[in-house]
Amino acid sequence: MEKKYEFRQFSILVWGITLSVFFIGLIIFITTDSIYRMFSSTTQQTYTLIFGLSALVFIIIGINLYFSKIISILIKDDVIIISNTKENTKLILPKSTIINYNLNITYKGMLDILRIKLNNKNMYFWLGGISFNQENKDDLTNKENLLQQLQIKLPDKNVKTSTDHIIIFFANKFPFIMLFIALVIFIFGCIYIINL
Repeated sequence: MEKKYEFRQFSILVWGITLSVFFIGLIIFITTDSIYRMFSSTTQQTYTLIFGLSALVFIIIGINLYFSKIISILIKDDVIIISNTKENTKLILPKSTIINYNLNITYKGMLDILRIKLNNKNMYFWLGGISFNQENKDDLTNKENLLQQLQIKLPDKNVKTSTDHIIIFFANKFPFIMLFIALVIFIFGCIYIINL
């Protein structure tokens, strides 16, 4: 029995562009004197900064959701079919052309990426939950079942490359490293303010 596995595919390019624009805008906004000249008190500056960043985060999420699409992955004996349900397009990958693949399933589904290598070209599919709010158990079950089907149908082609290790690092360790850096900056900022 063939089963389709449905996911929301996010665009890695759109995500990277929106995050880059966010951080560049943040740096420009903080380092210029315009925010300090606009308001007389630091309370107004802080509220403006918090409101602006919150609005920008919602805009970034909206842009990424707009450019995401629902795909279904069907694994047959001789081909893998990846269908875009909205555009009604199909990508048919014969198993004979697949050199290797890897599916990273990470904690909380932050960077679940399916990589398929075809003739020295890697194809990446960032698989997210169908729901906008949060990933549910069906989404996780779909990913685990997809991985199991790939291991059954392509048993000798599951290869983890250095790119896959980098993806796993950014999904599992990088958020904690950033949290640690933020805490260190916060602590030194408090010490600096106390010593003024």
